[in-house]
Amino acid sequence: MLYFDNAATTQPDASVIDSYVRVNKQFYFNPNSPHDKGVEVSRLLQQARTQIKRMLQLHDETVIFTSGATESNNMALKGVAYHKKPFGRTLITSVLEHPSVLEVMRSLESEGFNLKYVNVTKEGRIDISHLKTLMSSDVILVTCMQVNNIMGQVQPIADIVEVLKDYPKVHLHVDAVQAMGKFPLVTDGVDSIALSGHKFNGLKGQGILILKNMHNIQTIIHGGGQEFALRSGTVNVPMDVACAKAVRLAEDHRQVMMTELTEVNRQIRMFVAQYPGVYINSPDDASPHILNIAFPGVRGEVLVNAFSKLGVMISTTSACSSKHMKVNEVLQAMGISTSRILGSIRLSFDYNTKKSDVEVFQEAFDTVYEEVKELLEQ
Repeated sequence: MLYFDNAATTQPDASVIDSYVRVNKQFYFNPNSPHDKGVEVSRLLQQARTQIKRMLQLHDETVIFTSGATESNNMALKGVAYHKKPFGRTLITSVLEHPSVLEVMRSLESEGFNLKYVNVTKEGRIDISHLKTLMSSDVILVTCMQVNNIMGQVQPIADIVEVLKDYPKVHLHVDAVQAMGKFPLVTDGVDSIALSGHKFNGLKGQGILILKNMHNIQTIIHGGGQEFALRSGTVNVPMDVACAKAVRLAEDHRQVMMTELTEVNRQIRMFVAQYPGVYINSPDDASPHILNIAFPGVRGEVLVNAFSKLGVMISTTSACSSKHMKVNEVLQAMGISTSRILGSIRLSFDYNTKKSDVEVFQEAFDTVYEEVKELLEQ
């Protein structure tokens, strides 16, 4: 099997699984219990939090463990909107965002908030000039992902931070799910960051919310007051310790992996260019771990099935939306034709991807191309 669907989920690292199992066996105690074993496991939890802060070069930020980026995004976006409601009602996002951001923003709009969408350039990035025109004293929240999950564009977070310097009450939230383990997280001027463990060789059910000031959001999960009273519920210490392990491995692998993937991406782009009627959607300067390719005239689902029969696992747009028969908003915002959008597939790589995989993939690509080339729009 050739697994090229790492933007959907990655293979858990064996050492992360080992950490989870070991802590479950030896440190199954409740960290909120007052006895010696409870205190011991509470220290273990704090060590995991400290390790993450050290690996990600955080300083005064608070690390909150969640069940994944969907929960982290919900906590941050709803919590900030509710907390800042007395000071303004305008929220800014774009169609580039993951559904776990977009659907939250649309839900807030239904509650009476004023939702504005910043334009997207033809390269698939936030239009900074348009963002400036949307800003006002009523804006309380801006959200933007660091790396796009469909095409791989790296978004201009630092430029957004610069715009927001004139609006100190605005909270900037960054969904950094596809950036973690690929790029250094942008933290300067960013108020909250969401991460998901299974996107960087951790386990499903692992999430992190990084907060610069935890007093600027309202609690939306009430209960026993765990996780600084922001995310109540008995703490899953084995999962959180294993998540810290995944963070460390991701940072340790990052530079070498991205060098390897840059070459993998380059080689695939080179041979795809030789096939008439096939196009690369991802910009040249997109993150090398994601490559979006279009076969106009052929449905993406047909391509996924064809590759799957050859042992190559890919996806259409993103796993969260690939089962919904609608045109992808990200590609649409870039002005890409509907036939190219419907015929798009996404390849995504991680540190298990090797240069030798390119030759195997090219053989499969050639086979699929021969099967569908008569359907392609020339």
